[in-house]
Amino acid sequence: MTAQQANFLSRLVPAVLALQSRTGLPGSVVLAQAILESGWGRSLLARRNKNLFGIKAHKRSQASDSAAFITTEYEAGKARRQKARFASYRSYDACLQDYARLLCRPRYARARAVVANPFAFATELQRAGYATDPRYARKLHLLMRRYLLTQYDLSPGARAQGSAEPESTGTRVKTQ
Repeated sequence: MTAQQANFLSRLVPAVLALQSRTGLPGSVVLAQAILESGWGRSLLARRNKNLFGIKAHKRSQASDSAAFITTEYEAGKARRQKARFASYRSYDACLQDYARLLCRPRYARARAVVANPFAFATELQRAGYATDPRYARKLHLLMRRYLLTQYDLSPGARAQGSAEPESTGTRVKTQ
């Protein structure tokens, strides 16, 4: 791991652990997604817009604004470059909160049902359409293994019990 990668993790881990304790979302997957989607925090979207997860702009977002970027989307297994609007945040914490709200949507219920298994959680995120990349879950699995990210997963007893509320919302994320 490079010094830049270690610095990125050291800045992000406390916020991810706090999010995990409130919501039950597996820290290893949250970190792997942030690494993959932001290129270890080096992407322009992450640096300028504090968007770590490639969250698209949407009406229910807590984003302060949006920005247009060229992105790669997959249709029928084929990569295609296209312009899309992405959410812009004031801070990484605001991005993490919006990410938790996003995963409260019904389409991610199957992923939330398996939060105790981060590899299954990542697979269910892909199945629910979090990303169009057909290898998305596999990439997350590889990052979790390579960088030992499961060390950041709280034990089931330390996770939120029953359900938890992302900060300052009425939205609940159910955990096992």
